[in-house]
Amino acid sequence: MMSSTTITITKFNGTNYAHWAIEMVLLLEQKQMYGIIKGFNDNPEEPAANATAAERATLNDWMNRHGVASWTILLGMEPRIQVKYTVVVNAKTISEKLTSAYRSKLKLNIFEIR
Repeated sequence: MMSSTTITITKFNGTNYAHWAIEMVLLLEQKQMYGIIKGFNDNPEEPAANATAAERATLNDWMNRHGVASWTILLGMEPRIQVKYTVVVNAKTISEKLTSAYRSKLKLNIFEIR
């Protein structure tokens, strides 16, 4: 039996992106949700009307895992930041928007310091 380790992350506050992102990757990997963020587990097509139970289960499983990934990311943020991303439709897009917004901001801050 595999033992479960609890990962505690610091809430994302807008200034700690680099550290928070590493912690979030570890947490998502532990929950086996990181593939959704990286696009390894892209959304399966909507099953046809005559789809088998297994085909419908595949979509339902993806939707459940996607929901867990989205809420894991959102719950790792301070509420003032979280509110900006609750309207984003999927976990992969949340991750991409955060990376775009805060990684570039981090680079800008480093440039200003130099």
